[in-house]
Amino acid sequence: MNEQITIIGNVGIEPVVDKGDDGRAFTRFRVGCTRRFRDPQSGAWRDTESSWYDVTANGMLADNIIKSVSKGTRVIVTGTLAVRKWARDERSGINVTVRAETVGIDLQWAKVQQIIKTSTTHRSDDEAPAPQEDAWMSPPPEDADPDGAEREADEATGEVREPEAAPAPF
Repeated sequence: MNEQITIIGNVGIEPVVDKGDDGRAFTRFRVGCTRRFRDPQSGAWRDTESSWYDVTANGMLADNIIKSVSKGTRVIVTGTLAVRKWARDERSGINVTVRAETVGIDLQWAKVQQIIKTSTTHRSDDEAPAPQEDAWMSPPPEDADPDGAEREADEATGEVREPEAAPAPF
């Protein structure tokens, strides 16, 4: 059975890097989901039984999970659901795994301190350039033109030319 699923819950164990049978690395962790409701008679909050999901991720998503997610983090995971039965000795059970396509931190319960842009190409930390601030995060230079118009300088004379006014759109 393969179905798309979104789960919201708390990470139950520290994410770990593991290797599959094919030798490729992936990240794995567990997420516990507990539905909470208010008892209509007493007004008290009640928890239902928790459901636990194994979550796996590959590639850049796996790298970012290791760097960003830890035990106790409340996450939102979307991916493909895989359910398989298992039997070992006299025990048997059902394993529910979400093969993650996206993992995000639930901002209702956490505050993001810093966001660092990453490229869409995969590279190791050793190859990554130092993060740079986006231009919108920095104040304009003191000598910047307040109206935002760009002026050009004549290379031969150094004379600064005023930009031509743009025609009115109507």
